[in-house]
Amino acid sequence: MTEAKATIGNNFFAKSGEMVAMMRSLDWSQTPLGSVKTWSPSLKTAVSIVQAAVLPMYIAWGRDYIQIYNDAYSTILGPCKHPTALGRSMRETFAEIWQVIGSIFEQVMSKGEAICQENQLLFVERNGNLQECYFTFSYSPIHDETGKVGGILATVIETTAQVLSERRIEMLRGVSANTAKTGDMSQQHHQLAQAALRESEACFRHMTDTAPVLVWMSGNDKLCYYFNKPWLDFTGRTLEQEMGNGWTEGVYPDDFQHCLDTYTNAFDARQNFQMEYRLKRFDGEYRWIFDTGVPRLTLTGEFLGYIGSCVDIHDRKLAEDALRASEEQYRILTEVSPLVIWMANSDGHITYCNQYWLDYTGLTMAQTVGEGCTSVIHPDDRDRVLHTWQQAVIQATNYEVELRYRRAADGVYHWYIARGLPIQDAAGVIIKWVGIASDIHERKQAETAMQQLNEILEQRIQERTAQLEAANKELESFSYSVSHDLIAPFRNISGFVELLHKRLNVTSLDETSQRYLKAIAQTAKQAGILIEELLTFSRMGRTEMRYVTLNMEQLVQEVQCDLLTETKGRIINWHIQSLPQVQGDPSMLRLVLRNLMSNAVKYTQTRTLTEITIGSIDHEDEVVFFVRDNGVGFNMQYVHKLFGVFQRLHSDAQFEGTGVGLANVQRIIYRHNGRVWAEGVVGSGATFYFSLPKL
Repeated sequence: MTEAKATIGNNFFAKSGEMVAMMRSLDWSQTPLGSVKTWSPSLKTAVSIVQAAVLPMYIAWGRDYIQIYNDAYSTILGPCKHPTALGRSMRETFAEIWQVIGSIFEQVMSKGEAICQENQLLFVERNGNLQECYFTFSYSPIHDETGKVGGILATVIETTAQVLSERRIEMLRGVSANTAKTGDMSQQHHQLAQAALRESEACFRHMTDTAPVLVWMSGNDKLCYYFNKPWLDFTGRTLEQEMGNGWTEGVYPDDFQHCLDTYTNAFDARQNFQMEYRLKRFDGEYRWIFDTGVPRLTLTGEFLGYIGSCVDIHDRKLAEDALRASEEQYRILTEVSPLVIWMANSDGHITYCNQYWLDYTGLTMAQTVGEGCTSVIHPDDRDRVLHTWQQAVIQATNYEVELRYRRAADGVYHWYIARGLPIQDAAGVIIKWVGIASDIHERKQAETAMQQLNEILEQRIQERTAQLEAANKELESFSYSVSHDLIAPFRNISGFVELLHKRLNVTSLDETSQRYLKAIAQTAKQAGILIEELLTFSRMGRTEMRYVTLNMEQLVQEVQCDLLTETKGRIINWHIQSLPQVQGDPSMLRLVLRNLMSNAVKYTQTRTLTEITIGSIDHEDEVVFFVRDNGVGFNMQYVHKLFGVFQRLHSDAQFEGTGVGLANVQRIIYRHNGRVWAEGVVGSGATFYFSLPKL
């Protein structure tokens, strides 16, 4: 996002002066250093030192060497470089000498050691010309809070006047001594000029021959007469072969005309020029070079020709070509993609949408960029989508939202899912967003249809459940009524049989009559027991639950006492483990234990020694209780019948029963939201389990 002009507090940029005022007013967020609020303490400290310094000083911060300097240094920069140098890279400001000072900067940054240069010769561009200048530098590393070198603190003193003055004095001394012998004043001036010229040329040649750039010079006739050693090493040719127009033999044929036109036009207009062309290297390979030329002028403004420097950019050029090819492939893919593909800047404003979007929405690219895409978003989705997008941009998180876009062909809104990813630079700063939007309209329609179907099914299930509940209530009511009405007649039958048995003398009845009477009494008794069981089963589904905390060990002991009549005369080893307390209905759970323990006693009656174990297993969300015996067991093939009403796996002749007890157990445990199951082996006993949830 665009940051307003930085507002600096009283403790920073607080000095007076032209440069401090410029630093305060500069929008630093538009520079690689970013907002002043984000500057490290080490950078702020260094800036304070530079502001207070009297000597010319500057800071070159980071690998981009961004400049911050004081008033004294602005004089050295001169009007052609100041004030544009503030907040810009040293590479840009001093492009003409970067090959010299850049290596020094790199050494300070990598080694973290200070370097001093005294009377360093540099050909600096001033007033549109390269001028011979001398400087004494001191470069010191600035360590950041992590201990790494964050930048360079430089102190600069220009010694051009001093060096040139000393040179003149030395030459005058030499000439004066020579004049004293010859007495020829005119010869003195001729020798002074020649000596100065020879020294200047020697310095120039030394500098250019040791510089890591290719340097050339031409006269006012457009013909080149000088090439430095790096140029000759690069081409593998001699100075004689290169002089004049000989150097053009190494220019790639396809680049020759462009190269010639650029040079000729600039020469005629006496203007600086830059151009890229391919030059043959000594091994025959054509390498891309970047050539910069500036006119040479005397102090009186007389045009002498051009001086130029070239750097090898072949690897960068190949990388750029590869990048362009990759971008072209990406562009082709985006234009033929059946998806919406979009890009946005770091502020979240759309900068590009592919052809699919333009065809679908009917918008032009100009209508789309910025926030124009919101015009085709469904009104009901617009606020939600914009809020989600703004949050993603602010928090630098991935963006995903479902929304409806209006189709230009028929005005119908279709559902899309839009996704976006932030693209960050090496410092983690978002530079742009890339995203897609894919059509999910059919899926949304299917989801809507499925939701409607589920609602219909849910309604039908509720209706059917209500019908079943009503039917169950009617059935339970009927069962209760029938059982209640039947119990009285069977009690009458039992009573009258007993009265008849007492009235008649036993000896007056023959054996068959006695057998009949006994069968009637036994049948009536069994029928009464069955009806009692059915009444209990019916009550279990209708009785209101009463939850209390139960001591299961005590409940087991009470049931054990109730079974004394059934266990009289038998040898039974009861193994009752430590049982936890649970919450449940006491009368119902007592009936569960009574049924299971009674069954264990019943189905072990054929054993000489009976073993019955009652224990529990603790789980995370439930407690499982079990009753295990060493009785006759059962075949697991029929385990599904155990808990059904009137379902029995043994005959009455073997073991009496009604087939209702285990069904009652299941109903009670289900009402407690628990589970029941059983395991058994024929002849080796059975184990019955029931679980109760932890409330």
